[in-house]
Amino acid sequence: MDQPGSGIKVVDAEPQQATNPQASSMNANALLNNTLDGFANLSSRFNPFAQKFNKGLGQVRQYAQEKLGTAENVTELPREYKDLEKRIDALRNVEANLLKVSRTYSNSSYDYPVQLQESLIGMTNTVTREIQHLALNTTTPASERATTPSQTTPAPEGPKTLFHGLSRVAAEGAASIGLDEPLGTALSKYATITEKVADARVNMDHQIVEKFNKPVQSTLNSSIEQALKARRNVQSIRLSLDACKARYRSARPERSEVARLEVEQAEDQFVAAVEEATNLMKAALENPEPFRNLADLVAAQLQFFKEAQELLSDLAPELDEIQVTQESLYRNSRA
Repeated sequence: MDQPGSGIKVVDAEPQQATNPQASSMNANALLNNTLDGFANLSSRFNPFAQKFNKGLGQVRQYAQEKLGTAENVTELPREYKDLEKRIDALRNVEANLLKVSRTYSNSSYDYPVQLQESLIGMTNTVTREIQHLALNTTTPASERATTPSQTTPAPEGPKTLFHGLSRVAAEGAASIGLDEPLGTALSKYATITEKVADARVNMDHQIVEKFNKPVQSTLNSSIEQALKARRNVQSIRLSLDACKARYRSARPERSEVARLEVEQAEDQFVAAVEEATNLMKAALENPEPFRNLADLVAAQLQFFKEAQELLSDLAPELDEIQVTQESLYRNSRA
C-alpha cells in the first residue's frame, strides 16, 4: 500500500503456505523496483543532482535484475570482445603470478633463513655495547674519558645470503685453524671463491628486480590496468543502455520520444566504449614487453650460473689436489 506524501511504495507481504522460485523472483524484483522508484521520486526533489542520481539508480536496478535473472533483452557484447576479455585476464594472471614469485629476489636472504637469528644476535650485541658505552660515559670522570680509547664501531655486515654465510664461516675456520695447515688453506680458498659466487648471486638478484620485477609491475599498472578500466567502463555503460531500453519499453506515450533519444545516445556511448576497450586490450596483448622481460630474467640467471660455474671449476681441481695429497700422507703414515 502507498503512503501518501512519502513517495515510497510499501509492498504488504501476505504469508504464503507454499512458494516457488519464479514467484519468489518476481516478488524480489517487484520489491526492488518499488524501492528504487521511491528513491528516484525523492531524488527528483533535489536538483541539479537528480538526473545523475537517477542514472545511477537505473544502473543498480539493471544490475540487480540481471543477478536475479529477471532482466529482459540484455545487450550482448561482440564475440571478439569476449575473446579479448579472456585473453587479457589470462595475461594479467600470468604476469601477476610470475611477479608474486619473483618478488623473492627483492630479499637477498631468501636462501638463508638462519640470518634472522644472526640478525637478532647482532642487534643484541649492538644494544649491549651502546649501554656499556653510555654507562662508561656516565660513571667515568671527564679526565679519564679523555684517555680512554674509544670503542671501534663494528664494520657493516655484508649481504645475508647462503653463499656469504658459507664464505664467512669458512674464512673464520681458516683463521682459527691457521693458513699453514692444509685444511686452513682449503677453507681459505673455498671462502674466497664462495664470496665471489655470493656477490654474483646478489648481482643476479639486482638485475632481476630492475629488469623483470619493475617492468612487469609497470605493465600491470599501465597497459593492462588501462584495458581493465576500459572494460569496467563498458560494463557501466552497458547497464545504462539496458536501463534506458527498459525505460523506453515502459514509457508513457508523452515520454516515448524522449526515452527513444536516450536509448540512441546510450547506444552511441556503448559502441564508443566497446571500441576503446577493444583497442586497449589488443594493445596490451600485442605489447612485446613481456617477451623482453622474460628474456632479461633468463639472461640474469644465465650470467650468474655461468660465472658460478667458472669460479667453482677453478676451485675444484685445487681442492682435489689438496685432498689427494692428504689421503696419500694419511695412508703412508698408516703403512
